[in-house]
Amino acid sequence: MTKREKLLGALVGLLLLLAGVLYGAQGVVRSIDMRRASLRALESELQEKRQIVRLSQLAADRMQLYERRALPADVQKARSLYQTWLLEAVTEIGFDEPNVNVVASTTSRELYHQLGFTLSGRGDLKQVVQFLHTFYEADYLHRIRRLHVKPVSRSRQLDVAVAIEALSLPTALHEDQLSDFASGRLAFGDMQDYMTTILHRNMLGAANRPPRLASLSDRTATVGSTISFTLSAEESDPWDTLEFGLEGDLPGARLDRRSGQFSWRPQTPGRYEVDFVVTDDGWPPLSHRRSMRITVEPPPAAPPPPPPPVARPPSFEEAQFAFVTAITESGGRRQAWINLRTEAKTLKLHEGEEFQVGEIPVTIRQINQRSVEMEAPDLEKQFQVPLGQSLAQATGTAPPMNDALLLREAGPSSGDRAAATRSSAAEARPAPRADARPANDEASAGTAPNPGGTRTQPEPGARPDWRSRVAPGTERTMQRGRR
Repeated sequence: MTKREKLLGALVGLLLLLAGVLYGAQGVVRSIDMRRASLRALESELQEKRQIVRLSQLAADRMQLYERRALPADVQKARSLYQTWLLEAVTEIGFDEPNVNVVASTTSRELYHQLGFTLSGRGDLKQVVQFLHTFYEADYLHRIRRLHVKPVSRSRQLDVAVAIEALSLPTALHEDQLSDFASGRLAFGDMQDYMTTILHRNMLGAANRPPRLASLSDRTATVGSTISFTLSAEESDPWDTLEFGLEGDLPGARLDRRSGQFSWRPQTPGRYEVDFVVTDDGWPPLSHRRSMRITVEPPPAAPPPPPPPVARPPSFEEAQFAFVTAITESGGRRQAWINLRTEAKTLKLHEGEEFQVGEIPVTIRQINQRSVEMEAPDLEKQFQVPLGQSLAQATGTAPPMNDALLLREAGPSSGDRAAATRSSAAEARPAPRADARPANDEASAGTAPNPGGTRTQPEPGARPDWRSRVAPGTERTMQRGRR
């Protein structure tokens, strides 16, 4: 065999070996691909099984949730409980003429019972939003199939009609009551967020216009006085309700939010800035404010107190019309006759007795032969009144006056002289003595003057002559009375 043949045979053998290796490699690759395909199929099947398990778990969880939210399994009881809940909800919200009716129910292969209800009533948009929030906040297996809202003519009210479906499950968690859980399905947790979003646009009428508060002028008051006035505002929408507010530091101020009546009694002087606000209940609510300055001044100075009343001394003016007209004896006791000319009467008094001269009480302390000692406690004064003299002329140290002065100052009245004559007519009259003394010695002699101006000395042991105790000028009258 030639070298060329050997080389060619080697090449052929190498090609055959290479072909065998390639064929075997292809089988291995095919086997690997088949295994990989089988592995992918198994993995896909596993994923499907896992998905089924997961969905089953989700379905079980959802079914458990449905069982918690579902109405009780007893259809009649479920219908009654849900109808009562609907009626209480719309009544609490404030719907007018609320009405809840039950419609025919359906059953789906004993898996659930579908209960139908209709609700009707009248309310404003705010009440509709409150109802929807209450409905979806309740964790019940229910839904609204239809909501019909129609504006009432010339009013902000709406006629509302709602069709509702609720489900009752045979495996429901609650048997005698509805679920008391919150749904937690609402986007906003607070109802006020829905109010702001929905009510701040009027979908059923013209845009709301703000009210206008009447102009206010600054006020001035004094501490302790009351400031009172009534706010007024204009509102273009006749169906809006206005509410008044106060913003400012006014301790003790009062403002009626409905009527706008304001009253305040300041206690501290100063300047106070205050804002009054009026707000309507439109969609959205709009406000208008005005400012006012209140100046509180201190109270005026109190006037000085009036001077205390000057005590008026007791009046003793009538003493100038009270005269001692006679000194007599009655029952062995001396008696003084006091003539009160202002009262047109004569008092006959003994020692220790009291009489009234105007406003002053006067007491007879002692009756002498020709004078009377008196005392006026209110005047804190003691004085001696000579016979025939007025009390006003008397002083505490006045000496006896002579007959001429007594006669000139104040002679007794004719009635007193007549009374003295009658009282002394029965007394013994001693004989006069011949020796006469001058008139200026009568006080030392203790005798009374006679009409001729001379005095007579009474006999020892004899009673004094009545003429010695009668005022000058009275003797002649008494003698005429005796004749």
